[in-house]
Amino acid sequence: MEIQFHVNVGSVGRTPPNKTVSREARSAQDEVALENARALQRALEETPQSRSEVVNRAAQLVGDVNYPPPETIQKISNLLALGLYQESNET
Repeated sequence: MEIQFHVNVGSVGRTPPNKTVSREARSAQDEVALENARALQRALEETPQSRSEVVNRAAQLVGDVNYPPPETIQKISNLLALGLYQESNET
């Protein structure tokens, strides 16, 4: 009886060396992340829920029967028609 040993280590991936981070480095990273989170929270708290001047302008435009101007509507319809025309020619 003959025993053959086949050692195939090429298919087994090697594990990368374990990179340990010192407690001091980890603590510094955590502190930076915490400070970034605090800064983000402060910026969020200082941002108004809505900008009243923008809301007022939108309300005025909604009530204006001449908005958007006819030229704008014509340009948009031309772009839409051009897109539909190009799409129909591709198929």
